[in-house]
Amino acid sequence: MDNPNSYKIDAAVLGMVWEQLFESGNDELARVISDTMIAQGCQELVGVDDPSLILMFWKNYLEENDLVKFSDDKLH
Repeated sequence: MDNPNSYKIDAAVLGMVWEQLFESGNDELARVISDTMIAQGCQELVGVDDPSLILMFWKNYLEENDLVKFSDDKLH
């Protein structure tokens, strides 16, 4: 039996996974998750209440779309 190519994961669970990855310093995997969630239509980071973490979730998207420019990378 083959594994499926993708899984459906609750948005709150995936938000908490992103938060733990980001806080542990696993920026590369955290970015893969945030980029994937945003590409699939994420409108709100469910399961995360800290405004600074929510900003970090959206940081790359905001910069890449020229919506915001962060001059100091000490937010992590």
